[in-house]
Amino acid sequence: MKKKDTTPDMLQLFKSFKSDVLDKKQSHEQMVKEVYMMKFKIRPLQGDISKLNFSNATFVETIWQLGKMDDFIEKHLHKINKKQEEAFFHYFEGMYKQLQNTLNSLHFGTQKGDMFNKRDFVEMEIYKERKNKKLRN
Repeated sequence: MKKKDTTPDMLQLFKSFKSDVLDKKQSHEQMVKEVYMMKFKIRPLQGDISKLNFSNATFVETIWQLGKMDDFIEKHLHKINKKQEEAFFHYFEGMYKQLQNTLNSLHFGTQKGDMFNKRDFVEMEIYKERKNKKLRN
């Protein structure tokens, strides 16, 4: 008797990510709470980040989507086989690049909505601290 293949259907995984995460966006306040719980860290590389308004709606939504994508990948990576892995990462790589471009094009202002001068430049690293946990067997 042939063993039943228990690997998930990739198309179904992508549909589930879209319907369960991207199509069910939270309110701005809920996204802020969830981003806070995701424990992202921001490390300034250049410029003064104290002037930035991190409650910018696009910034919060983009970080929220990155966090949800990261959680989804971590949850499902062990369920796919090596053959499916390339398609899995290709799908999320495209989305990651899109979100990265959104972050790179953001214009932060202060709470009053002021914009930085064109000569002001800020570079930062946004990362998520992880416990040393193996993602793949």
